[in-house]
Amino acid sequence: MKEVDKKEVISSQSAEFIQQAEEGKFLKLVSDTFIIKTADGTQGYAIRHLNMKDMLLIDTTGKGAKDAVKHLVEEGYKIKGIIVTHKDALRNSYDSLKTISEDAGGAPIFSHPVNNTDSSFEVKDINSKNKVFEHFSVTVDDFPSASGESAVVHSEINEGMVFAGNSAQGAPYDQEGDELIRPDIGSENKNLSLAESWRTYIKDFMYFFPYKGKPKFNIPEGSSTDIIQKLGNANSRGGQNPNL
Repeated sequence: MKEVDKKEVISSQSAEFIQQAEEGKFLKLVSDTFIIKTADGTQGYAIRHLNMKDMLLIDTTGKGAKDAVKHLVEEGYKIKGIIVTHKDALRNSYDSLKTISEDAGGAPIFSHPVNNTDSSFEVKDINSKNKVFEHFSVTVDDFPSASGESAVVHSEINEGMVFAGNSAQGAPYDQEGDELIRPDIGSENKNLSLAESWRTYIKDFMYFFPYKGKPKFNIPEGSSTDIIQKLGNANSRGGQNPNL
């Protein structure tokens, strides 16, 4: 059994499991979906294809991820692509994008080209139609950001998973509750635009995975709509949260 599979799914579906986990190692959250804790309270994710050999990585460029990504390749996985959802995740990468791609076995990196300040490597446009996203039943939606461009990733795997990047934030691991909030992105107009993007987001999902903070698991039918409505409420902004 591969090392990334050694954690039981049932025990992994809790904030406590993630909080106590070692930084820089992939941990199984739900079927064929993994999390990795990186520096400064950030976290990335990996989706494994049903063929049990292909992987898609999301926001796994943070400091501390290098050895874990290389280990996936050593274990025989084929990393088909790395999605980077927003500018900060690119800016805080553990190395150059060229090196990160090489560490992942030459995997392409998908992001908004306007976010990339690394002239040594050309990212693939995250909005372009490609076979990698189709392979993992992934779609991408543009969202407003404090700077550059941002994306929210949805996969149909596991009855729907949202990888929100920095367009939503989970509750801090050291606090009670698992409420998702919409972060303050710097101006009233941008905050209103972000709220509108969430308000018009129409996707079915059972899991919600942010770049920072607690994920949400096994969301009951109907509750996903409640989450979207709260994130889309223009009068409920993350700027009111002192933890941001």
